[in-house]
Amino acid sequence: MKGNYNIFYTPEKQYPGMPHGEMCGDFMPFFWKGVYHLFYLYKCCVYKVETEDFVHYKEPTLVLQNGSPDDQDWHIGTGSVFEYDGIFYFHYTGFCEGNHGLEGKNEQVILRARSTDMVHWEKDRDFFFRPDTRYYGNLHWRDPHVIRNDELGKFFMLITATQKEGAYKRTGCTAVYVSEDMNTWEHFKTLYAPRTFITHECHDCFKMGDKWYLTFSNYSRWWETRYRVADCFQGPYRVPEHDDMFDGREYYAAKSVTDGKKRYMVGWESIRENCRDSGRHLWGGNILVHELVQREDGTLGVKMPDTIEQSFTEEIPLKLTLRQGEFSGEDACFTGSASDGFAWAELSELPETALFDTELSWSEGTEAVGIMIHAQPDLKEWCQLRLEIKNGRILMDRYNRVDGDQYYLDERPVRFTENSAKVKLVVSGNIMLVYVNDVALVSRCYEIASGSVGIFTEYGEIRAKGTRLLVQKY
Repeated sequence: MKGNYNIFYTPEKQYPGMPHGEMCGDFMPFFWKGVYHLFYLYKCCVYKVETEDFVHYKEPTLVLQNGSPDDQDWHIGTGSVFEYDGIFYFHYTGFCEGNHGLEGKNEQVILRARSTDMVHWEKDRDFFFRPDTRYYGNLHWRDPHVIRNDELGKFFMLITATQKEGAYKRTGCTAVYVSEDMNTWEHFKTLYAPRTFITHECHDCFKMGDKWYLTFSNYSRWWETRYRVADCFQGPYRVPEHDDMFDGREYYAAKSVTDGKKRYMVGWESIRENCRDSGRHLWGGNILVHELVQREDGTLGVKMPDTIEQSFTEEIPLKLTLRQGEFSGEDACFTGSASDGFAWAELSELPETALFDTELSWSEGTEAVGIMIHAQPDLKEWCQLRLEIKNGRILMDRYNRVDGDQYYLDERPVRFTENSAKVKLVVSGNIMLVYVNDVALVSRCYEIASGSVGIFTEYGEIRAKGTRLLVQKY
């Protein structure tokens, strides 16, 4: 394996036409004694990689080998790791597509393995948790996620399931089973069934402050990770008023992990078919970690983990180069204006892996401001982070979309206040990840590998202060 072990981990270098199984996905994070153990799906098996800072990763190791086409775990699917009484329990999904429709067989079953050191795992052949058709459908039965609820004094297992009846592709629900010893599991309740999605995949449930949060992923519309909020574990779970996602449509299967002080969402950033900007999004890609931020109203935002931000230590000098419109400034503060359209200025060549950090502000009535990424002087090629003030959104745009190239954009809603926003952009290879205040948006740009970084405005004025461009030093 010779992948990217820096910031956006992946075990394989990505290349056009790479097969589905070569990508990694569905990270199952577990924190133990100062180390984040990140279990993930890869080549129909489960592997694990360790990190202490989400920046540097060790070599991956095989955790669970899949079985033969006749075995229930011909393909191994998502689950979770939990420690109890000195034993590590890994509940996971056993997929056997050949069982579909066969009497007495199941395509999806919950299985488990046990370990005393998280290195050597033994499959528990006696644990075989079939779909509970007393309450749920007989197909979707996967992604077991075990938590300890200290308020109720029991273990709970969340399961991806479907209601037995309902509208087509709208029966997805989150089933919950309860246990006192991690061995015998009894039906507790259907925790969430909004009659909206096909399934609720890779779910998680945790408490922050005085609120409970239920997270899940869904592929009905996009690759998306959503969350709901409640006042107690049993619900009811409500949709946040303004925004119920942690990132854009390329962030999937994110589950949380905490070191006891901070909580992170660990998911993956999708690749595109044939590694082209016009390709459709595919399952799997690179790891993407956000630190959770709980707002005063109980909703959740995200920020860049401090360890990632602090890994960028060497500052690159900035030099203002006017390209269009009117710009001035030096050092870390720059201003520009264009009342009649678009204006931009170049600040530096953009390294392959870098952090661009600034605070943008704008005059009242300005249409848009933002950052030019991988920009050529004549703008024949470019990417762009746009803060569209009047539309209340941020989006990633790409160059020269003309006839036949109007593929969708990556965007997120943002509430702008006081005509300013703090912006942090991380680029690493083809990945572009931005934080605007506490809202994240990740995207890719495959077809531009170099260029400059700069700032722009449209129909208005922009001011950038505290502007820095940093790289990692090894």
